[in-house]
Amino acid sequence: MNNSSSPSPNRMLNARDALSRQDLKQMWRVQSGALRLDSAAGDEASRFMRLALPGDVIGVEQWVGTDDSLAMRALTPVCLAPVLAEGAEMMALLMETVVVAHQRCREVVSLRTGPVSQRVKCLLLMFADSVNPDAKTTAECALPHLSDMADILDAAPETVSRVFSSMRKLDYLQDRKPHKASFSSLALRAQALIPGMTASSAIHRSQMATA
Repeated sequence: MNNSSSPSPNRMLNARDALSRQDLKQMWRVQSGALRLDSAAGDEASRFMRLALPGDVIGVEQWVGTDDSLAMRALTPVCLAPVLAEGAEMMALLMETVVVAHQRCREVVSLRTGPVSQRVKCLLLMFADSVNPDAKTTAECALPHLSDMADILDAAPETVSRVFSSMRKLDYLQDRKPHKASFSSLALRAQALIPGMTASSAIHRSQMATA
C-alpha cells in the first residue's frame, strides 16, 4: 500500500451494518466494538467464521489471495481506523494477524462446543473482557442480536433465549435487552457450572432457595 495516499477517515458502524466491497479493499483496525466475519467457498452458503474484536486488523485477506467470498458485519456499534503499511511494517502486521486469527479460531471452538449454557457464558465473558471492560462490575454490556448469538454459538435462538431466562432466574444476569445485558463478569466467571436446560437447573434453584 502507498503511504503517500490520503488515509480514509475512521469508519463508524451501527450494530448489523455490513462493510461494503469498497471498504474491504483496505485494512482496518477495530478500535471498539465487535464484528462477525463470514466466509463462503465457491457456491456454498456463507457461514460464520470468526469474530473481530478491539485491536484486531481486518481486510488482510486481499494480501493472501483467498478465493473465498468474505462478509464482515458489526455485531455492536463499531469504530474502525484505517491501516496503512508497507515493507517490514506490513510483514509484521501480517504476522500479527496470523497469530490473532489463530486465537480467534480457538475461541470459536469454545463458543460452539459443550452445553449451550456454557457457550453463552463464554460469549458474555468474551464481550465483557474485550468489548465492554466496564462490565467487570455490574454494568450494561453491549451484545449481538439474538439471531447473531445463535448463529455464533451454533444453537437455536429459542435455546439461547431459554438459557438467558434461566440465568436471570438464578441471578447471574440482572437485566436483558435486545442488544445488551447487565451482569458482573467477575460473578459470572466465578460460577464453574451454569445450569442449562436440564434437570440440574431445577435442582440448583431448589438448593439456592433452601440455603
